[in-house]
Amino acid sequence: MKKLFSIAFYSWLVAALCVALLAGLVNMGLTGFEADLEHGFDIAWFGVIVAALAPLVNKFWIYDDDTSVNAKVHLPKVSLLIMLGVAWVLLTVPERGWPIWFVLGILGGFLLNTYWAALGDDK
Repeated sequence: MKKLFSIAFYSWLVAALCVALLAGLVNMGLTGFEADLEHGFDIAWFGVIVAALAPLVNKFWIYDDDTSVNAKVHLPKVSLLIMLGVAWVLLTVPERGWPIWFVLGILGGFLLNTYWAALGDDK
């Protein structure tokens, strides 16, 4: 069950990253980047990209080796980047929409994957 959840979590990350990149490319391609900045370019997707890239990059190129001053905190650098991405989305999103759902799914999946699925059973 835990392996299945990890697969679902990383699939959610890839889907969120692809949708965020596609939304950015469509916005830039249709109206031009300068026009988007003037007309309220939806910069909330940048938070989704940061939050989704942090665990994916750490999976393939380990930059966070789980060393922390507090023994109860796992992956402090990845956690910091995810929290920054979540904060970015919550501060910049103009209305409820897909960026919020993607970033909250990333946050919930990361917490469950890091503190439940990645650790061994305590029994």
